[in-house]
Amino acid sequence: MVRDLDFAIEIIGSEIVREADGLAMSSRNVHLSHEQREKALSISRSLVNAKTAALSGNNHSQQIKDEIVQKITEAGGQVDYVEIVEQESLVPVERIDCPAVIWVAAWFGKFRLIDNIEIQTPS
Repeated sequence: MVRDLDFAIEIIGSEIVREADGLAMSSRNVHLSHEQREKALSISRSLVNAKTAALSGNNHSQQIKDEIVQKITEAGGQVDYVEIVEQESLVPVERIDCPAVIWVAAWFGKFRLIDNIEIQTPS
């Protein structure tokens, strides 16, 4: 949008800031019970596993999304969405064969947590 509307600003991306256990930092984290927090780690763990799978050649988006949903659901979460998109255009991709981002939102108890991971495919 910044590029399309020719705004005179620069956007600088950065990695997600994480707690020591890997959970994406959020003000909501303090409201999670110990058990919910342990279960919520399924989000970041499933993202890391998805990135590893994609970089190892399993680049079918739907299969990766299904695995993420399964892991989070098995941990007791309710998945709001899992999307895999091309990094620049944010258009969903069927295969991870370009720089991509996986986005996840899931509920644990009353709290909706979000996370994402970038995947830089080999040139």
